[in-house]
Amino acid sequence: MYHLLIVDDVPKIVNGLYEQFLEWGDIELEIYRAYSAVEAMSIIRTVKMDIVLTDIHMPGMSGLELQEQLLEIWPRCKIIFLTGYGDFDYIQSAMRRGGVDYILKVEGDEPIFEAVGKAIAQLRDEWEAEQVISRARQQAREALPLQQKELFTELLEGELELSDISQDRLQALDIPLTLSQNVLLVAGRIDSWKEQTVSSYDKYVFAYGVQNIAAEYLVPLSVISFSLRRSELVWLIQPAAAEGKTEEERWRLCEMVVRDTLPDIQSTCAELLGLQLSFSLSSGASSWDELGSQYLKLQRLLSQGLGRGREVLLFEPRRPAAVHTDPNMPPKSNMQEKGAMLAKKIRQLEWHLDSGQKPEFTAMFDEVLLEWSRLSAQEGCRPLLAEIRLTLSSMFLSHLNRWDLFAEVADRGLAEPLLNGTELRTWEEMEEYFIRLAELLFSLKTHEQKDRIRQIVHAVNQYVEQHLTEPLSLDLLAEHVYLHPTYLSRLYKQATGMRLSYWIKDQRLQRAKELLANPRYKVHEVAAAVGFESSHYFARVFKKETQLTPQEYRNRIMELQNS
Repeated sequence: MYHLLIVDDVPKIVNGLYEQFLEWGDIELEIYRAYSAVEAMSIIRTVKMDIVLTDIHMPGMSGLELQEQLLEIWPRCKIIFLTGYGDFDYIQSAMRRGGVDYILKVEGDEPIFEAVGKAIAQLRDEWEAEQVISRARQQAREALPLQQKELFTELLEGELELSDISQDRLQALDIPLTLSQNVLLVAGRIDSWKEQTVSSYDKYVFAYGVQNIAAEYLVPLSVISFSLRRSELVWLIQPAAAEGKTEEERWRLCEMVVRDTLPDIQSTCAELLGLQLSFSLSSGASSWDELGSQYLKLQRLLSQGLGRGREVLLFEPRRPAAVHTDPNMPPKSNMQEKGAMLAKKIRQLEWHLDSGQKPEFTAMFDEVLLEWSRLSAQEGCRPLLAEIRLTLSSMFLSHLNRWDLFAEVADRGLAEPLLNGTELRTWEEMEEYFIRLAELLFSLKTHEQKDRIRQIVHAVNQYVEQHLTEPLSLDLLAEHVYLHPTYLSRLYKQATGMRLSYWIKDQRLQRAKELLANPRYKVHEVAAAVGFESSHYFARVFKKETQLTPQEYRNRIMELQNS
């Protein structure tokens, strides 16, 4: 939808063009009128304008002055000037400022419609997919650090499966790691900030400074670093290629460089940035699918701390691999990490539930239930299973409270197990209950959205029916239902299959037919009663839709009534 403003100090010109554009083609236009440049600016300051059709010579403020102020607010707006024969000097000035076209007033209306069509085509061309993608690619390159952080944050927190990552994707994000090699993991923490570091931006800058210092020290290695949160730092490291060295030698050198460099990074950050840092280092490289659980181990190691709990430097102890014969069960040494990863996934489930993303919720929910089932088959997992159940219950209960759905769920007998966990005695009962509850919540959300849309359409229709004699702009109707005009236009068409402007016109014509059947009303009175500003415009629209003039329609109705 495009916004068009017609500006001229001659009301006849403005009103005539306004009425013609209301009936012009299939392009969805919201049309505004102004009888001076000053009045036009009052509209432009409150509504985004795409195209302005304006006279040059107007009292008070000229079209050129209007152009200058307009482009400061809406620089992409296309301006079409209505001119006389003596205005070519003005036109040259206007075109230099960004005027898109000009029309001689004596040329008639057809060139005006062609110029507006040309302006719309230019607006569309500016947003062609190729240009948008090109700009997006440029912005993506500038945002590479953020994209790198998002990728690894999702991987470490269990939102992203290893199967979703490819070497091409790593390369596209300028990540100097390979999927064919394991990864050495370092977890860092900023223990204290400088006293003057108070804003989030300052903390971001200092965290980035730590990463730069570490990168300088670890130059011989392939490293990607990011801050998971403002105080939590992560490094993923692989040995660089080295001729004449075996894989084992390369890894031994890599681990030695990292281990012996961490104290230097600590001291340099303290000296240059005034920051106290702590680090925990993996005992060895981890496979990519183990990074999430390995990071949790390093976090737990950091949280234990020693001494003052600041400037800690800890190394994960080496442990023999656990004997594990059943591939469907996690080793006991990894139970805590599995439980923590499950808890994180459950917190992510809440976002999918709140946003109504049922396929994403279902896929992740199935993963949680599967892992929960595996843990329930092992001994010694009862406290962990209780934590997961309580986390799930808390997630659902929080959702019910936020969306005011508790009473509705309680009426269906599905609320009590959230308050009284003893009702669910077996794993099977819990699994069945949470699946039923999730299905119900998505069903309620879908019905609620449909009801909300029906209420909006009904409110708009009712307002139109009650105000047919008044101007009914899209902006006015959108304000009535607290939506953006563009979104209301799209939503109304999706819900009814008809443009809102067409429905308004149809209602006016239906009401006009009822009034024309009563000879007591004159045609111009009927036109005014259904919201048309002039009987001439009313007659043109009526004939276009019914193939009859209003008087011809009245005569036919009279004949039928008298026959």
